[in-house]
Amino acid sequence: MTNNVDTVPVIPAKRYFSLNEMCELVQISPAQFSQWQHENGVVVGYGGNNYTRSDVLKLIKLKDTFAPFVDTFTHNALDAEGNPAIQADEMRDELQKMLGEIEKTLAS
Repeated sequence: MTNNVDTVPVIPAKRYFSLNEMCELVQISPAQFSQWQHENGVVVGYGGNNYTRSDVLKLIKLKDTFAPFVDTFTHNALDAEGNPAIQADEMRDELQKMLGEIEKTLAS
C-alpha cells in the first residue's frame, strides 16, 4: 500500500502511536477524537494511549465523520469571516455591567 501524498500524511514506521501523535497524523484534536468515540460508541485502539498503524489508517479514512471541534468555553465565538463575534470593548462593557449587578446583589 502506498501513501497518496495529497490525501494521506506520511505515517512514521512505528508500531504504536500516542494519542497526540495519532491525532496529529489524522489532523484532529484529542477532544474531537474523544467526542467522536463517545457519540458513536466506538473504541479505537486498545484503550489508554496506544494506537497502531492500522488504527491511524482507519481514522484517516473516517476523518470526514468527525464533527468540527467546538471549544466548549468560547463555543468558537467567531463571525463568518473568522473574526471574534464580539469586540474587546463590547466584552469589557458587558463584563463590567455583570460585575455591577453582582456587587449590587451582594450588597443587599
